[in-house]
Amino acid sequence: MKIKGLHARLTLIFILAATVILMVASLVILLEIHYHFTMFKLDAPEFRVIKPLAIHFERAVIGSILWTLLGVFILVCVISYFVARKLSKPLVQMKWAAEKMTKGDLDVRVKVQGNDELQELGQSLNQLAAQLQKQEIARENMTSDIAHELRTPLATLKSHMEAIEDGIFEASPERLHSFREEIDRLILLVHDLEQLTTFEAPNFVLEKRRDNLGEVLQQSMTTLRESYLQKGVALSFHEKMQIQLLIDKKRIMQVMINLLTNALKFTPTGGRVDITIEIKEQDAVITIKDTGIGIPKEDISKVFERFYRTEKSRNRRFGGSGIGLTIAKQLVEAHGGSIWMESDPNDGTAVMVILPIQ
Repeated sequence: MKIKGLHARLTLIFILAATVILMVASLVILLEIHYHFTMFKLDAPEFRVIKPLAIHFERAVIGSILWTLLGVFILVCVISYFVARKLSKPLVQMKWAAEKMTKGDLDVRVKVQGNDELQELGQSLNQLAAQLQKQEIARENMTSDIAHELRTPLATLKSHMEAIEDGIFEASPERLHSFREEIDRLILLVHDLEQLTTFEAPNFVLEKRRDNLGEVLQQSMTTLRESYLQKGVALSFHEKMQIQLLIDKKRIMQVMINLLTNALKFTPTGGRVDITIEIKEQDAVITIKDTGIGIPKEDISKVFERFYRTEKSRNRRFGGSGIGLTIAKQLVEAHGGSIWMESDPNDGTAVMVILPIQ
């Protein structure tokens, strides 16, 4: 008969191990008893007189041992059954949970008890399920967002092209310029998605060199200086001290240009954007503070998510691919740093970038 199941196998293993131990112990005890009775027979001068009593006593001792061993064997079987059940139950639950996860049910969780390796394994499995569930939600949202981002400009282009074909609209320079803007928006979206995929790849490596952080920020500001002047937004830089960091200059400039471009979009004409650098403990802290329209508090924790929009109409009006902050966060964390926002609708937004000095 083929025994199936972890519980049955563990029970059988325990019983076999106990049986071998009991048989060896019984054999040793019986041989010892027989040896000592033989020695007693040789040493006792009047053994013939007590021979029947000695034989009876030897049989009684051997019988008692055999019955005791039988009782111990039954007890071992019962204990093995319950111990194997206790050990196999969490493992069977984990197997069941893993099978559910492979079928797409990521809501499944296992009950963890105790403070041992099995409990840690159960916690790890639950964490894995939670992470997979989070990734699945992110994948679904990203797919939906990408479809939405592509659908809008494509639908616009299609409707305008059909109108031109039907003679409703003329192919005027203004309309062709509108087409170009929509195409540029699609190109920007594809480019940002390619970059995000590259940064999240396991083989992505930063090309780090020791650079002056202030000079890197100055170069980033120079790239956008003309855009700030055209909109009438003041851009200032306050460097309290020279800071040398081991960074990928190209990627940090990409982060800064991304953040400064974002600040410019949401800062009205006549506003200002201030950049400061300081050292706090073992980190360099970059703060980009604008006097823009701000972000609601309930949206602060979500602004670094892919395609997250605090307000659909506002983001449509200001443009952008919707994943610029996601790329910035990915690059900062690749440097071992962190990034977050603080905002007040009446006082603009501040973005803090933390980069480790060592």
